[in-house]
Amino acid sequence: MTTNEEKSIRHFNEIAPKYANSHDGRFCEPIYEVIHSILANTQSGTLLDVSCGNGELLSRLTDTPLHLCGVDFSPKMIKEARKRLGDKARLEVESAEHLPFADASVDVLTCTFAFHHYTHPDTVLKEFYRVMKPGAAMLIADPFVPQPVRGLLNPLLRFSNNGDYHIYGKKEMNRIEEMAGFKVLQYSHIGRRAFLIKSIKSPKQIS
Repeated sequence: MTTNEEKSIRHFNEIAPKYANSHDGRFCEPIYEVIHSILANTQSGTLLDVSCGNGELLSRLTDTPLHLCGVDFSPKMIKEARKRLGDKARLEVESAEHLPFADASVDVLTCTFAFHHYTHPDTVLKEFYRVMKPGAAMLIADPFVPQPVRGLLNPLLRFSNNGDYHIYGKKEMNRIEEMAGFKVLQYSHIGRRAFLIKSIKSPKQIS
């Protein structure tokens, strides 16, 4: 049986060369602008973009002093990101569940429109927590679908050929982040179809 991660990798490998001009690529544009505005005045540190795709968000942050890093489980997406960024970012093919970074080495972690693909969100958040420094900032953006549509849609996502797995609401995101040891600072809607949640790593992880 094909796993959800394998579906996602296959999907993003197929669309990688044309992702920037696709519906999905255009859907992400407003979030990239918001995240850039949030981080524009950051003075220093390491930023890790998890599931960085073709590197579009990272390319918009090259005007900051941040040391830029990105990982994605799609080899062809990382290939596109390397074309876009060259030596301006450290880029690696890897799953969000196995980040190739030392403990407490990341100052800012971003994850845009990928969280709904993760089959094991608790494991992913635990890994985010591991690589982030105490007090480090985390920005997660994902699609927003209101209830009751979200409740009807989620059971069907497991049959998606694109690797979609679960769409989250505000309370659910707050709960799983707090259980992983993060302090949620703000949840906001970006337009009508996306949300952005800002959090920080609490000093001690909640078991």
